[in-house]
Amino acid sequence: MWSKKATALAGGGLFLSLAGLVLLNYLFIGVGIVMLTFLMLSSFLNLWMPRVAVTRETTADNIFEDGEITVRFTLRNRGIGHGFVEIYDELPPQARLISGSNYALTFLRARQETSFEYTIKVRLRGFYHLGPVRLRVKDAFDQFYRERLIESQHDFSVFPQIEELGEDVVQSRYPKLYQGAMVVHAVGSGTQFYSLREFFPGDSMRKVNWKALARTGKMMVNETEREDIMDVYLVLDARSVSGVGLADENPLEMQCRALASMASHYLKARNNVALTIYGETVQTIHLERGEQQLFRILTALAGAKSAGDLTLKLVLEDMLPHVNAHSPIILFSSLDNDPTIVSAVTNTISMGYELFVISPSSLDIEARLGRLPEAPLRMARIERENLISEVRGYGAQVADWHPGDPVNATLQEVGG
Repeated sequence: MWSKKATALAGGGLFLSLAGLVLLNYLFIGVGIVMLTFLMLSSFLNLWMPRVAVTRETTADNIFEDGEITVRFTLRNRGIGHGFVEIYDELPPQARLISGSNYALTFLRARQETSFEYTIKVRLRGFYHLGPVRLRVKDAFDQFYRERLIESQHDFSVFPQIEELGEDVVQSRYPKLYQGAMVVHAVGSGTQFYSLREFFPGDSMRKVNWKALARTGKMMVNETEREDIMDVYLVLDARSVSGVGLADENPLEMQCRALASMASHYLKARNNVALTIYGETVQTIHLERGEQQLFRILTALAGAKSAGDLTLKLVLEDMLPHVNAHSPIILFSSLDNDPTIVSAVTNTISMGYELFVISPSSLDIEARLGRLPEAPLRMARIERENLISEVRGYGAQVADWHPGDPVNATLQEVGG
């Protein structure tokens, strides 16, 4: 293809040549012929343009919110020609350049190799990709060029941010019978101190607290807390109403961060964790433990979108027959626009399950954005408080989460 420089050169050469013929000005004719001759000779260099191979490398395929990815491009001229090379790597709109540039212009000689890199940051969870790559190769005089679209895309995931939890916020009264790492606050074999009691015949001498014996003159033994494994069922409300607010501050984003923190916490303690996401459809990740389970949960959260209006009662009725008896169920929901919440809670509690609710307040988000007048906002808050009180009255533990409150503090509240 002709560049703007080549087009201007051709136009100027033709104009001078024609003007020289009309005016019988041999200088104009000579200059015009020289320009056209140079353009014709340059066109042969089009056959000797660089043959460029492009390689993209990245530092990560999965990052957390506000994480960074460094991308490195390597350009290699496999031909014997030389010329200019322009390259542009398309970025997702949510990405922000931290250093470097996704555009480069360089001059490549025969068999030469060069590279450049840039770093981006992505604030919001989701699935993204880099590319395609737009490549333009020019001759040495920048007269002609060839363009190529390289359908090379690099997919990467952005997971919700995980916050370290200070202590266990949900403990089951009915752990499994084999040893794990979840303290259930019951006397038994373990490593954490629980209390002191008097020595009885049959107690192991290894449990004797010799400092207490020296201080009181009585034989005392240490009691420890039993450590067992729990089955934890996490439920995420991803209905369309959960997307109210800003892209980076809405109930769904808050719920995903809290759920990711809790899942990481319990999986690190070697518990079994399951996840159910409901909105337009129901997505289930069955009970499992370990790092692979955390990866599956984080991947599901990265793809969660606010859509649909499935009710909680319908989801729990389908889910509960597959939930192990007495297991804790942790619901992440704003509790908005669902008339079945109370009946779903009563049914779950009556069947012997422990229900915990982490509920971000969409009303606070609306208030910060100034979308609701004062009077309707006041009434809506009263209705929300009444609903939370009713749910608590049936035995569920509810954390009323306000925007700006740290995840850790809110999750501690639900265990209180």
